[in-house]
Amino acid sequence: MPPITQAAVRAAMIYLVVGAACALAYWLDAQYGIAPWLSALSPTYLHLIVVGWITQFIFAIAYWMFPVFSKTNPRGSPSLAKAVFITLNAGLILRALCEPWRAIAPSPINSAGLVLSAILQTLAAALFVWGSWPRVRERGGF
Repeated sequence: MPPITQAAVRAAMIYLVVGAACALAYWLDAQYGIAPWLSALSPTYLHLIVVGWITQFIFAIAYWMFPVFSKTNPRGSPSLAKAVFITLNAGLILRALCEPWRAIAPSPINSAGLVLSAILQTLAAALFVWGSWPRVRERGGF
């Protein structure tokens, strides 16, 4: 397993645990009114699980397991894979910080953080597709 895949799978596992813990805190607050600020975790926990866990895990395994690009360069550019990892995680961390903050105290700073977060995550998706597209090809059959 390539080192970038290992890093992304480990990060995905961390996001799964953090997202589940945030979901637990959110729903405990919704049920028992523990602390009003916990209601700010609402879309954040879903984003941590869907993008941080599921999407990142898929990106990591696809980078590792998709058909080889060439014999000399089986997975394509390692630098591109690192850029996907960095931009996806930077965007996700920025969102995890700015989204609850904005729910509690909207400001131009946390609004700009959310926009930058969306740009980084979209860039990560585009880079992933750009690097993976040549590896998706027919191998006989239909």
